[in-house]
Amino acid sequence: MWDLGRAAQNMTLAAWELGVGSVPATVYNQDLARGLLGYPADRWCEFLLSFGLPAQAGSPRLAQASRRS
Repeated sequence: MWDLGRAAQNMTLAAWELGVGSVPATVYNQDLARGLLGYPADRWCEFLLSFGLPAQAGSPRLAQASRRS
């Protein structure tokens, strides 16, 4: 689980830097997720990340956090 969290963190931060939003979700219903995503029965999906841009052209991009160089 440690690696999963670190990978999700890095993908979320990289997306944020590009102005892309992300939403994490824990998978509680494996049968539903398997039906929607089509992964094999011998696999398990713990966590999903959704990424996307603002829906409307001209919508404000995500506010950039001020970080040190």
